[in-house]
Amino acid sequence: MTQRRIEVVSTAEPPTCPRCEGEALLSARVPYGWANAGGGWVHGRTGVVLCPACDEDAPHAAPLITWFHVHGKADHGDAELARLLAAWAQNVSVSRLDEQALEAEIGRWRRGDL
Repeated sequence: MTQRRIEVVSTAEPPTCPRCEGEALLSARVPYGWANAGGGWVHGRTGVVLCPACDEDAPHAAPLITWFHVHGKADHGDAELARLLAAWAQNVSVSRLDEQALEAEIGRWRRGDL
């Protein structure tokens, strides 16, 4: 299986979870894509967060959440953290693009409403 490459985003303040608006443990960018109306594949990256409240029941997130509760801060040389991050990254779910919402936002932007 090919590993999903993620980019962990380092910030001074903890990220905010977009689902519950609570404090998340980490923010990352993961590969993301979709087929456009013409059938072509659109490649990109999207942001995801690891939230102790929203992700506590996710099988690959729970061990990583526990690691953060025990260790606090990430250490780039920690092999266990790297293994847990890789497992989470392989299984983190990204919501499908809502093309209607995107088109509506583009319309608002064009009208100057944003």
